Amino acid sequence: MKNKVSLKILLVAVFVLLVTMFLIVETYALFESNVSGEKELDVGKWTILLNGNDVVETKTITISDFVYNSGTHTENGYFAPGTSLYFDIEIDATDSDVSVQYQLDIDDSILSEHPNIYFNVTDLDNNVTVNASSYSGLIRLSDSNKVDNIRINLVWNDNPEYDESDTELIGSEFEFPITANFIQSIAE
Repeated sequence: MKNKVSLKILLVAVFVLLVTMFLIVETYALFESNVSGEKELDVGKWTILLNGNDVVETKTITISDFVYNSGTHTENGYFAPGTSLYFDIEIDATDSDVSVQYQLDIDDSILSEHPNIYFNVTDLDNNVTVNASSYSGLIRLSDSNKVDNIRINLVWNDNPEYDESDTELIGSEFEFPITANFIQSIAE
């Protein structure tokens, strides 16, 4: 009889062990996950057009690219005292998925000896003029119009004090490097 009791205890123990093992395996299966998947992350487009050209491209701007505003004493097509020139820049960030901050810098070092010749920059969208050779702006992602129109003006004041230095410029070719820097803006 002792063998029958031992056999029953052994069978019960094996049964309990099997049930325990089954519960452990089932519990482990609840916490284990063998899942894989792919996620495509969309990167915001960075497309900026400067006068219709991608900003990656480069163009040297010379005085012949400017439009002449001749004075009453100057023949059309000549830059002389009393005249001004302008060059329009269109910055188009319509296809960008981010806000764009820009800085335009004009290298006017060639004019350092001629204080009566200077640049000013006009924002044509709000008619604000800055008397400087650099200009910065921001095109926000939330803006309804993502195109900024900028006019760079080169003004030659007719000042008799500079007549002698003005005559030194006769026949000169002017070339002004304009650097345009664009960065993503995170400030709204």
